[in-house]
Amino acid sequence: MDRFWGVGRDRVPSVADWILRRIVPLGALFAAALLSTVALVLLDARDDAWNQANNSSSNLARALERDLSAEMRSIDLALVAIKSILNDTTHGRISPELQRTLIQERVRSTRYLESVAVLDVNGEQIFDSRGEVPHGAPNLVDRDYFTVHRDRADVGFYVSRPFRSRRTNIWSLGFSRRLVYADGRFAGVVMGAVRLDQLEAAVFNGLQLGPSGALTLFRQDGIILARSPNEEPQLGRDLSGSPVVRRALEVPAGQYVTVAAVDGVRRLYAHRRLRDAPLMINVAMALDDIYAAWRMKALVIGSIAIALVAAAVGMALLLQRALARRRVMELAARESEAGFRLLSENSNDVVSRMDATGRRLYLSPASEKIFGRPVEELLARSTLDDVVPEDAPIVRDSLRRLAAGQREVMSTYRIARPDGAIAWLEASARAIIDERSSTVTGMVAVVRDITERKAAEDELASLARTDGLTGLANRRCFDEVLKKEWRRALRDRTSLSLLLLDIDHFKLFNDAFGHPAGDACLRQVAHEVQTAVRRPADLAARYGGEEIALLLPNTVGSGATAVAEQVRAAIESLGIAHSGLGGIDRVTVSVGVATAIPSADVGEESLLAAADAALYRAKRMGRNRVAVAFKTAAHGVADGWTPISNA
Repeated sequence: MDRFWGVGRDRVPSVADWILRRIVPLGALFAAALLSTVALVLLDARDDAWNQANNSSSNLARALERDLSAEMRSIDLALVAIKSILNDTTHGRISPELQRTLIQERVRSTRYLESVAVLDVNGEQIFDSRGEVPHGAPNLVDRDYFTVHRDRADVGFYVSRPFRSRRTNIWSLGFSRRLVYADGRFAGVVMGAVRLDQLEAAVFNGLQLGPSGALTLFRQDGIILARSPNEEPQLGRDLSGSPVVRRALEVPAGQYVTVAAVDGVRRLYAHRRLRDAPLMINVAMALDDIYAAWRMKALVIGSIAIALVAAAVGMALLLQRALARRRVMELAARESEAGFRLLSENSNDVVSRMDATGRRLYLSPASEKIFGRPVEELLARSTLDDVVPEDAPIVRDSLRRLAAGQREVMSTYRIARPDGAIAWLEASARAIIDERSSTVTGMVAVVRDITERKAAEDELASLARTDGLTGLANRRCFDEVLKKEWRRALRDRTSLSLLLLDIDHFKLFNDAFGHPAGDACLRQVAHEVQTAVRRPADLAARYGGEEIALLLPNTVGSGATAVAEQVRAAIESLGIAHSGLGGIDRVTVSVGVATAIPSADVGEESLLAAADAALYRAKRMGRNRVAVAFKTAAHGVADGWTPISNA
């Protein structure tokens, strides 16, 4: 051990004599070194506080952007579906009563939508999802969600300024799309209302950004739509000329420091634009809040450091007068060495020393437990001998960087034990550099077994992508896989099929048997859908509520229809008793099927909208059936679906 650390016991007395003769200058040097070290540590802690705030604000902005983008996309899909329902009513394909039921189902299935209204060409309300339009309902011709569609035909999905509802006096946002006659003339507006208090409660509440932190939802023209902390005078304010908005308009995502136009506070901003909606989210943390904890820490540590320096200097003066204490210092040094030896020999982590080529010179006893081999056998083996082949480049690269003079390297890799078990290791290695020649003379590494931690991380990642009730993939996982499979099908020119299933009259089932029975029913249905997943690439996911999606890559329309019918029949054959209301005696499902060979001019949302439309057609046709989206051979799509423009 002495040879490993390079300290000989026979040298301690002479070193102690040298120290005692120079105790005062050494004390001053120690004081300067300690204060310098404390200053460096505090500066590093300050950098850590900044980096943590930087990462936290960026990650929070990214998470909010993903969540809001998905919800805005859901609202837009609901408006597009409602337009289709209105069109079906106009052409007599469905009755007004069924129209209201279908629209109300779309509102209930969309997370933030409070209600949906339809305005005619004069701004008069002709439909309200909350009930009959009251006599003398206010004309809404002056609302921007109406005027923008009336004056411009090229506006698609539009988000209004914040407004107070003339019926409820509640702050709301309007999401709208244009209605047109068959000849393309303006026919009115379909508008979905979202209450700001509910949106802020779902998105902003519970987020900790410090006393002066702020979260702001903007339109891309700089109009404030929502803000936390909630300040009503700021709603609808135009900040298009402020540095915050100008920087956000330059790039889709970024971070910067500037003074807020709202309250003059200097903050760190992280912004991201939403996909598929003209909105952007802004996360702001005040610099005073970021450094508040650090300032308190600096005050405490600085005071302690000054006290320690004063004590060290006083001790140095006393030690200079007390040469007799040399023996005490020698004993303390030996005890310190023994303590370090005890720590190394009994630690659960492996302490290793290697030469400049990576050859092992020393291994602590913990290596026998971690590597599963005696220390003597490990010393005779190369560092790479136990590493799995796939991770060998990682270890090889770490050794190369240390040999090239890099001070410290962290790496994570796997080893194979003699019994065939695979273990994950985390290694922190430092290069030993001769300061006079600046050459690497060796390396010291501390290796830790992190197998259990990796298993926990993998399990957590799996839980984050799984629906807790059904065991199927959750909505976030479905959205990610749909995007990936759409791109793959676009690249390979193959078919991609999507099945959307909805349990018929599920609300009546819950009303009759209760929600625990409803959950059990949903689990049984999910099990039958999962049974239909026969290929590794197929994905069954809980799409929302009682809706389940089944994604079938490289599957043509006829094959997808066959799977849909198989699933429908299997669920019907379960014989789960229903409420009996309206002649419904057992649980059934309606299935919408859409198949496409993707093209570059449309996105995966079009496939989802087609399957959703087919699902609602199956419901209109009487439920407990399979409906297939419109088929055509246009645009190179065979036995599949081609999206129709919604302009």
